[in-house]
Amino acid sequence: MVATPIGNLKDITLRAVEILSMVPVVACEDTRHTGLLFKLLKIPNHPKFISVRDWNEAQMVVKVLAQLQNGDVALVSDGGTPLISDPGYKIVRAAREAGFTISPIPGPSAALAALSVGGLPTNKFMFVGFWNIKQEILPGVTTVIFESPERLEVTLKELKNRYPDAEVVLARELTKLHEYVGADDGLRKGEVTILVNYGQTLKKEWGRS
Repeated sequence: MVATPIGNLKDITLRAVEILSMVPVVACEDTRHTGLLFKLLKIPNHPKFISVRDWNEAQMVVKVLAQLQNGDVALVSDGGTPLISDPGYKIVRAAREAGFTISPIPGPSAALAALSVGGLPTNKFMFVGFWNIKQEILPGVTTVIFESPERLEVTLKELKNRYPDAEVVLARELTKLHEYVGADDGLRKGEVTILVNYGQTLKKEWGRS
């Protein structure tokens, strides 16, 4: 499981480059995206790319396990740590049940990056990925939500209606040129990581960072 940059290419780890330079097969979401990543990082290896997405992961399990019979396979997402709201869980579970060793190559994660700079309590946090508005947010627990720019306004309104005393921090374009962490700045570009906390000695008004 190889973590890849969420924006800034310099965040790739030496170990990740080493592994990607060696493996014969890379399971990834978008083969073009991962191929470009190899090119930008100047990784000389030209592995076989296998596209694994949410809609085909169950079918790709057999193919990836067959590849593992012949050698190592690296699994990456389009950015960040694999399986964190990205495909790969079914493959990891099946590979472990088949007796293969699964090794994490840790690195970038939008959720942890946002938590580290958001200024909200981190002693208790819960990652929910793309939020289902029927899901309750627990008091005293910083909740980490991924959201698309198209849904951001609706999600923020729903959070404000249901949790008017909550403190909310947006982390947008993390590690990129236009990185922003704070209250809603009205921009709707790029995926956003939202941090929400209420009921834990937070006295600020809604929307202030």
